[in-house]
Amino acid sequence: MNLKKKSVILLTAAGIVGASAVAGAAGLTQKVSGLLRADIHVSVNGAAYGSIQPVYIDGKAYVPLRDTAGALGYELTWNQQAKQFDLTPKKEEQAPVDAYIVNTGVVTDAQTANGLTSLNVMGKGSAGTFDWIIAKVDKDTVIVDESGAVKTAADLKAGSRVAVEYGPIVALSFPAQSHAAKVTLLGERSIKEDKVGAVNKTDSGWQIQLGSGTGDAAVSNLVLNVGADTLIVTSMGESVKAEDIKVGDKVRAYYGPATTRSIPPQSAADTIVVLPANAQ
Repeated sequence: MNLKKKSVILLTAAGIVGASAVAGAAGLTQKVSGLLRADIHVSVNGAAYGSIQPVYIDGKAYVPLRDTAGALGYELTWNQQAKQFDLTPKKEEQAPVDAYIVNTGVVTDAQTANGLTSLNVMGKGSAGTFDWIIAKVDKDTVIVDESGAVKTAADLKAGSRVAVEYGPIVALSFPAQSHAAKVTLLGERSIKEDKVGAVNKTDSGWQIQLGSGTGDAAVSNLVLNVGADTLIVTSMGESVKAEDIKVGDKVRAYYGPATTRSIPPQSAADTIVVLPANAQ
C-alpha cells in the first residue's frame, strides 16, 4: 500500500490496536468490527513505515491518524473546542550556523551574469586544508567587510581576500560549487604573473623572485617571501612545495598588501598558482 500526500484520506484516530474500534457517526458512537492486517505493509514515497498497520472495516482500510500524519510531514493536534483534529505541515529546520563550511582564501576569478556572481576561491578550509570552491553569490548572500560594513558583489574581484561560508549542500563537481551564505571581505591582494627568475632558501622560508631583470631592469622584478601560511598550488589545484618551483616556471602570485620600496621590491606571498608552461 502506498500513501501519497495528495490522495490520502485519514479517517481514524491514533490508537487502533485490535479488531474492535470506535468510529464517530453523526455525533453518536457505535462499535464496529475490524481486521488487523499485519501482512499488509504501508510505505510513504518508497519508505516503509512498520508502525502504520491498516485495519480493514467493511472492506475499507483505515490507518492510525497520528503515525500517518507524521509520515506525511504533518503535525497532529486535537482541537477540543471544535472537536476536530488539525493537521499542520512540519516546519523545515534551518541549517545551523556551524553547518556551513568556511574557506579563507583569494578570489582568482569573479564572473557576474543574470544577477549571480561566481567567485573562484582558492584557500584553506575550516580544517586548515586546501579548499577550492566556486561560491555562488546572489541576493541572499550576506557580504560584509571585517568591520561588519555592508558590501556588494561589485566589491568582490580577482585579488580579493575573503572568508566564504557555504553549504551545507555542495555540488559534486571539480572544483566544488555551492551557494555562499556569507562572504567577508578581508582586504585586497596585488597580482603579478611572470616567470620565476630565482628561488632561494631563507631562515624563515623561501624567497621566490619573479622576473629576470638585472641592473636598472631589476626594478620590474618582485621578490616574494614565502612562509608556512603561503598557499602554493597548480592551476588544477594540486599542492606544490616551494622547493619544487624552478627557475623559468610561470606563476601567478597574489601578494601584499604591503610592498617594500627596495629594488627589487619585496612582499609577502599570499597565494601562488603555478601555471602550465604554455599558459598565455
